[in-house]
Amino acid sequence: MPKEIQDTTELDSLKEKIIHQLKEEDNPMIFRRIKAVLDEKATLDRIHHLPAIQQLIEEEKNEDFQVRNHQHISKDSVLKRYDARSAPPMFYLGILSLLLIGGLVTAFTEEKLSPIFLSLLPWLGGLCGLVYLLFAIDLALLFYKRSRSQERMSPVEKKYRLLTLLFPPLRIGSRDITSGQYIWIPFWRWCKVNEGLFVELKKRFVLPMIAIALLIIPVLVIEWKFLGEVKEEMPNLKIDLILDAVQTFIWCAFTFEFILMISISERKLHYVKKNWIDLLIILLPFVSFLRTLRISQIARLKYATRSFKLRGVVTKARQGLIFVDFLQRIFRLRPETELKRLYRLLRENQRDREELKNKLKEVAELVERNKQRKAK
Repeated sequence: MPKEIQDTTELDSLKEKIIHQLKEEDNPMIFRRIKAVLDEKATLDRIHHLPAIQQLIEEEKNEDFQVRNHQHISKDSVLKRYDARSAPPMFYLGILSLLLIGGLVTAFTEEKLSPIFLSLLPWLGGLCGLVYLLFAIDLALLFYKRSRSQERMSPVEKKYRLLTLLFPPLRIGSRDITSGQYIWIPFWRWCKVNEGLFVELKKRFVLPMIAIALLIIPVLVIEWKFLGEVKEEMPNLKIDLILDAVQTFIWCAFTFEFILMISISERKLHYVKKNWIDLLIILLPFVSFLRTLRISQIARLKYATRSFKLRGVVTKARQGLIFVDFLQRIFRLRPETELKRLYRLLRENQRDREELKNKLKEVAELVERNKQRKAK
């Protein structure tokens, strides 16, 4: 039997089943929902011929939910070959830069640093400067190779690479320089950037990030309750250094996840709205850093004291946000809690759909009126 006929037969059979179920149904909510769907379809039928709507429909049809890793990307030019070869080392260099900046972030947000950590600061600063230099060399070579091959770079990716000079860890989320459709990830190598990759990475980040966020609990307990006792009973234990290192690691982990996920996400603003706590955890130390720079220009003791008070406030705020983020992640693993959350989201989405449908009707009527005016 031809596929078209088979589909038609299945559709007719489905219609009969639905009609039969509706005849036996007396729940008014179901009929209201069906009417809402039919009204929505009628509204969409009125505007589906518009170019903008047709483009959205095509984009929905072309959404790819498969994870496409170990992809072969073209290396038929000097630029593509250089970009393919430099992607792995630059990815790991991005991670190194993230760790170095994380150490500096801790130094500028903690009120008291361990002596060992303080002694490491010049080395951290020097290595950070070296990393910046390597990124600048990489970018210079990239533009040099491009001038030799006369090949067009992806405009979005070119701007993104330039931003890595301001914040080198962004290199973790770089895509291929020509098409901007592939991203290099360890073990998976070149991966097609699509919805499937985003969903898969999101799943894989859940448990590791819960474990990492969990580390903030012993840090808070020791800092707020047992720090003095630990120092007295174990004087040889570098507890301040351990606490500083743990907080640096947590900040780096949150930043790594955020950079990689927002680089893959096609709806970046939506991702930021859903993960605003993570973004705040990442940005808070820089607020403290900029404020400290401003205060340090004024050579008065009271302003320096305020600076250190601000560092303490920022540190506590960041620790609190990490703890809140941990609670959110862990509660989402509980089926009962997740069921309630999803049900609330469903109800909210239904209300949002009703509002959007009404707005869509208004805009559709406006478009039709404009068409009638032009026809006259």
